[in-house]
Amino acid sequence: MFSYEQITTFVYNTKNFNFAIKLYERDESSLDRLLRQKWNQAEEVKASRYILNIRDSKILEGKYRFLMQLNPDRSQKRRDPELITSVLQPFNSIGFNFTKLTQQEILFDIGNGDTNDIIAINASPLEQGHCLVLTERLKCLPQIMTEYSLRKVIELFLLSNTWSLRAIFNGLCAHASINHLHWHLYYLKNEMLLEHINIHSYIPGIHLLIDYPAKGFCLKLSDFKSITDFVSRIFSVVNHLQSRQVAHNVCITRAKSKPNDELYDDIRVYIWARKSITDVKDTTAFLTGACELLGHFSIRDENTYKNLTEDNIINVLNDVTEEYFLLIKDELKNVLAK
Repeated sequence: MFSYEQITTFVYNTKNFNFAIKLYERDESSLDRLLRQKWNQAEEVKASRYILNIRDSKILEGKYRFLMQLNPDRSQKRRDPELITSVLQPFNSIGFNFTKLTQQEILFDIGNGDTNDIIAINASPLEQGHCLVLTERLKCLPQIMTEYSLRKVIELFLLSNTWSLRAIFNGLCAHASINHLHWHLYYLKNEMLLEHINIHSYIPGIHLLIDYPAKGFCLKLSDFKSITDFVSRIFSVVNHLQSRQVAHNVCITRAKSKPNDELYDDIRVYIWARKSITDVKDTTAFLTGACELLGHFSIRDENTYKNLTEDNIINVLNDVTEEYFLLIKDELKNVLAK
């Protein structure tokens, strides 16, 4: 047991939001500084299962410029994933959950100081600053997105002054490892195609991602008059997938209006409906969670790292997403077009 008073509380308001960031911006925000400081301290005291050690990285040759990183520790030393069999599987208090974190694992509070809303380390990091956003942690909610958690993550994005911040959500049966509500947050200092790829208008506020192997949906902050409207529209899509029990992944990234510009003046949220994974995950090669759908592949064995081709990845991403993209696309038009 620990004392709330020993956990730093990060206090913010809308005046701290950053809506545009330059690629080479060096002036970190107070959130960025605190996150890096606390994350580095946690690494120094070995609060995670291993010290981050990306042994090699490369941009895969081809049209999509997928990022490959060799990180075998993530498969060899990570916690065994929970058995997930349903998109709406209830929370189960038996086994590990985020109420069992130690004080060392909690980086700071992003709520009222009672550690209900916190940033915690990810015990199996894949990149610098890799942490978990845990909202309403003490309510023991399953890994089913809430509008409140989405709002918190969007606010954290706007509080950062770093273009490289990414947020991901892996739903149940979509490579979530723990059935307790959480988002991943990390810094990835590689420019990604989905920051500026062409997307196609579909219904109000919702675009289609079709010029890419992982077909999906995209929403842009610049299309909306307010953050509240943006969050509400995103959640309407995710909530439809949850109600239909369709597995899904979500990725949030800074984005550019002009591909060759240095200015990141937008935020994009990508949502992928996808095939369900209902067995215990094989983590020896690579998974197809939100990071991979973004184009960031954490490879777990050297043989795969050396031999994986763009065509291999294209086939996997198409197989995971295409069927459900086509199904949900028509449903969204009927349900959400206004």
